[in-house]
Amino acid sequence: MQLAKVFLGISAGALLTASAALAVPVVQEHVTGGTLDQNWTAGFGVSNKMAAETLLPGHPAYNNPSGDHTVAVAINSSAPDSGGIIATGIDPMGNADYEWEGWIFTGDGSTRRGLFVRGDPSNPDNAFTSNYQFVIEAGLFQFRFRKLINSAPTTLASWFATDLPAGVVSQNTWYPMKISAIGNEFRVWFAGHEFTSGGAIVDSDLATGWVGVYNFRFDLGGVPFYTDDLILSVPDATPAANATWGQIKTLYRR
Repeated sequence: MQLAKVFLGISAGALLTASAALAVPVVQEHVTGGTLDQNWTAGFGVSNKMAAETLLPGHPAYNNPSGDHTVAVAINSSAPDSGGIIATGIDPMGNADYEWEGWIFTGDGSTRRGLFVRGDPSNPDNAFTSNYQFVIEAGLFQFRFRKLINSAPTTLASWFATDLPAGVVSQNTWYPMKISAIGNEFRVWFAGHEFTSGGAIVDSDLATGWVGVYNFRFDLGGVPFYTDDLILSVPDATPAANATWGQIKTLYRR
């Protein structure tokens, strides 16, 4: 694994929030050497799941944050009554409280795309139809934190690109995105900005579950959603202020 990728993931990810505790990585997806590091599971009754891709020069996403040009891609596919959808997830290794983050590529902004947590994998034919998800809507203007219970959505909070310091989300651009799920409290970040700085979103319907990536448009399939450096971390008692770079690098040794 390249140290550049690790440091970028730290600087815009787990340590970005100045939380009181250091987040300890448990599961990571860096598409090492152009191959997926994790075993991804398909959901929503479609066969599509996460795939690895090595980008060629000239591809809009080629200059990924780590500079190795290997990325994970979630391509939405047609499903009965679901349009073009993919929800693909990984096991959080028994952890219910965690942070889930990564770099996302906006592409042309034609789909709802983002991360999910507490996804229910229990139905092997239609997994992850219950989850919490932090997504940016098609058009790249509105963000939502949503709850799906057996595919029925509820928006728990929403924000606009104008709420960001930059005031805009650009097409064909890499941004860091993050969800914290601790107990019944959820916090979200995009491009280093915490939308929930005024207080956590509180909901108790889903106490445990897998993490993953979501990509949806009701009338269009075959749309790729590129992500990179996806990291699941759990809270640790070590204060971040006392952590050295040597300790941080040790956490990322494979």
